[in-house]
Amino acid sequence: MTAQWLEITLHSTNDADTDRIEAALEAAGAIAITYTAADDEEIYEPLVGSMPLWTHTGVTGLFPQNSDPETIHFLLRAALGNDIALNDRLFADSEWTRAWLDHFRPIDFGGGFWVAASEHHIDAADATVLRLDPGLAFGTGTHPSTAMCLNWLVHHGALAGKTVYDYGCGSGILGIAAALLGAKHVWQTDIDPQALTASGENADKNGVRERITLCADPDDAPKVDLLVANILLEPLCFLRPQFEKHLRADSQLIFAGLLERQEERIRVAYGDAYTITRTDSCDGWILLHLRPNA
Repeated sequence: MTAQWLEITLHSTNDADTDRIEAALEAAGAIAITYTAADDEEIYEPLVGSMPLWTHTGVTGLFPQNSDPETIHFLLRAALGNDIALNDRLFADSEWTRAWLDHFRPIDFGGGFWVAASEHHIDAADATVLRLDPGLAFGTGTHPSTAMCLNWLVHHGALAGKTVYDYGCGSGILGIAAALLGAKHVWQTDIDPQALTASGENADKNGVRERITLCADPDDAPKVDLLVANILLEPLCFLRPQFEKHLRADSQLIFAGLLERQEERIRVAYGDAYTITRTDSCDGWILLHLRPNA
């Protein structure tokens, strides 16, 4: 019989309930907890250091394979009350990986550069293929901001012999792409330790680990030729002093993770010392290229 994982989701309308539900799920044996919007509400831009939740939040616990739902239900009702609504889902091991592969197709960025899963075959003999599979951290090249960064690196980065800082690396896709495209060395950092783990694993998979340094402390990177930050508006503004520790007079910056309406905020935050050019846009997202003024 195929082993099955169990997901149980409860819903919350305030932070206190969310905390109680999370604690109850963990006490009942959940090995992972995720939060999702229980309606159509979207949160695009939280303040730095904050973790806002949706007004209606789904809190889902993942339980080990072949767990007993009745026992877990009993424990949750004992902790939270008999009137709680529990939504269960059973799914087979590796089902999520197969579903991802069914929808993800190799992406051709031109110039012979592709992003593809390990199972995909790329016919072009001279292709440079960045291999990426679902894992711990966000970033497969399908989101417009990531795709625009990759496109810029491929067609405008001129990376041979350059040094690069991938700030907010996620899955490591941008730093790995830079290394595959000829960068001499790449530094990567992220506030999520799992992102650094994923970046290291993906660098190994793509044969560039010796040219990538993972930085738990962002200060560990030196001054570089190019800093790429595919993050959100508030961190991009807040982190200017941090970024400038790693810039020389001729360094370049690429900012993504920005909506069109947010461009002016970047110009206010950086326009006194940088020439800022919008180099790409897609589905309401934009890519900005910054150079320090002479």
